[in-house]
Amino acid sequence: MKLLKILPILVLTVLTSCNLDPGYTSYSNVVIPFDTRSVPETGQVGTPVNIMASASMDNGCWFNVHFVLTEKDDRQYEMVALADFESSGVCPAVVVSADTTVTFTPERTGNHVITFWMSPTVAERDTVVVGEALPDR
Repeated sequence: MKLLKILPILVLTVLTSCNLDPGYTSYSNVVIPFDTRSVPETGQVGTPVNIMASASMDNGCWFNVHFVLTEKDDRQYEMVALADFESSGVCPAVVVSADTTVTFTPERTGNHVITFWMSPTVAERDTVVVGEALPDR
């Protein structure tokens, strides 16, 4: 009988001591997928090659969307779209997006491969076939 009187008090104490609010979450430089990208099929030695790309995320907890093109060697490049995430609960229903044009100048002929990271483990590749520069006329 005594237990039946104490049981409701115990249940009420346990339930009111639980923190049901979502916790604070923060991530920096998270790889996000590209929405679009444009890579020319051909290029010339010594002439800049422009790569256009865009990326977006579906809520307002994402911010600072930016792009990084890294030259791995003289014919291998990697490009990532990165963003930061910060939340203390509900995220605003807005699309956060950015676009860019990055440039590299090939110094050798041949296939120049650009690897676009869509996630930390999934990549897609595009190739720019670079030929000799045309002589001045």
